[in-house]
Amino acid sequence: MNLDDVTLLRGWAHGLAWEALDDQAPEGRVPAKQRVKTLREGLASKARYYGLSETLGRWLGERHSTDAWQRGFLNALDRLTSLPDPVPALADAVEQWFDGPLLRALPEPIKSLTDMVAWLEGTLAGDSELPEGLGPELKKLLGFFDHHALHLGYQLNRKRKPALLPVPLSQVAPLERVSVPDALNGAQGSNRAAEPCRIEADHDLDAITCWLSLKDDNAKTRSAYKKELERLVLWAVLERGKAVSSLNTTDCKAYVHFLKTLDASNRQWVALEPPIKSRGTWKPFYYRAKANGPTVDSQGSPSPQPVLSPRSVGYAKTVISSCMDWLVKQNYLKHNNFDSIQTTKFAQTTPQTQNRAFTHAQMQGVFSYAESQVQEGQPAFAQNRRTLFVLKFAFHTGLRIHELAAARFGDIECLEDEAGEHYFLKVIGKNTQARKTSLPQVFIEELKAYLRGRGLPTHFDFLPHEAPLIPSLRDSTGRKHLTPGGIHHILSGFFGQMYDHLTADGDPNHRRLANKLQKASTHWLRHSYGSYLANDRQVPLAYIRDELGHANISTTSLYLDTDVKERQRVVSAAFRDK
Repeated sequence: MNLDDVTLLRGWAHGLAWEALDDQAPEGRVPAKQRVKTLREGLASKARYYGLSETLGRWLGERHSTDAWQRGFLNALDRLTSLPDPVPALADAVEQWFDGPLLRALPEPIKSLTDMVAWLEGTLAGDSELPEGLGPELKKLLGFFDHHALHLGYQLNRKRKPALLPVPLSQVAPLERVSVPDALNGAQGSNRAAEPCRIEADHDLDAITCWLSLKDDNAKTRSAYKKELERLVLWAVLERGKAVSSLNTTDCKAYVHFLKTLDASNRQWVALEPPIKSRGTWKPFYYRAKANGPTVDSQGSPSPQPVLSPRSVGYAKTVISSCMDWLVKQNYLKHNNFDSIQTTKFAQTTPQTQNRAFTHAQMQGVFSYAESQVQEGQPAFAQNRRTLFVLKFAFHTGLRIHELAAARFGDIECLEDEAGEHYFLKVIGKNTQARKTSLPQVFIEELKAYLRGRGLPTHFDFLPHEAPLIPSLRDSTGRKHLTPGGIHHILSGFFGQMYDHLTADGDPNHRRLANKLQKASTHWLRHSYGSYLANDRQVPLAYIRDELGHANISTTSLYLDTDVKERQRVVSAAFRDK
């Protein structure tokens, strides 16, 4: 490191403003802020190579204004600059060059840079899958090998295999990889309208794509709708030998019957692993093993378990019928033959929200267990502290999982009056509806405690507006959001861990909570929030509706069970002995 860079870092450590540091930089140099970031990342890599992990916080953490921190930074800087710059070799262990989160996401066999080169080239060629969570790190990995190509004596081969041409649709496969035969693509469908079509659609896939484009502002909804219509197209061609635009009412009834009776033993249509379209094992339907009851028989074959619930069948029929209605209005189809099929009905013995909610006492137990896992100095401290924060964030706000992931400090709003400060979070919910949800004072205190633990300011105005409330720990800048999938993975793992803890404990008093944890998901915390407000605190339903972003108060009323409990008490009392 040259003298100019050392001077720049020393000035930054002493708290000089960026403008002052820019003035000191040699002419033509990149802005001081960018240069300091690059230098600190390089020092972190050097510290990692020499096993000085205790100094990583100096290079990857925030700048502090205390004398102690400045002395520690300058001492660590002097120590590192006195050591020769490391030069990578293919035989080096990956731990010498990369940090913990990235290493944990790598496939197991990768031990050396040689192993990583082979795996990276296979991934770029399409021979292997990129593990979830490594996508954001791929650019960093490629940049490392490009930068050190001369030292390593090796240049990465980035050539991809040519994309396979679509093959004729003869078996279940993603529509992106197949070609529907001309006779079955709907260009001449028997249910096509005679009038001029109002959309640019020569065949069924074009028409379906036009309808899906109406949902482009909501990727989650578009993906869910596309899945239902892809299933219909595949079934129509492979099972009925017809185009979607040739299906008559009998065919449509048969499709609904197919959905109702589809079970896990149908390996042509059903997979027992999550559907990933890049894998050859992909199927349109995924059977998620239930927590209670076997999924395979004594021979190891899938038991005949229904794949779709009655609610899911009804949802599929609703989506398809909505699409067909629109295509009729666009003069692509003559009739919506799904319209005459009775909507699937099912009985629900107890409100879904009550089946999928923790009581307030149980939530306190969940918090207590999460707090017991947070131990400073332990390798998993940052992850466990974030898990505790996510649990409290979700329960104290009732936000949906994608709303939790999207929350930014710039979305926090504070209103003041004689009573004090009142905090709100601006949220974009379902159907891109904007609302403001309350942030209780107890959560504000938790948020500030979490920020203090991360070494960040507790005054929200001092934080970048784009910074996420739930950060990705793989991003040293703290500005990358944890994805909804990441939140789901973390909380599912936590619920499973707590379930194992309670069942190992053997205390019968924990059985009810353990049974709930076995089935719980992130959305349970939203139900728990609504149930607590409605039943424990008797908050008006109109308030809860607005906090949760429900379109109709009838949805919110499902959380209210006080009348049912009172009725049970009265009936029970009537049968007591006098």
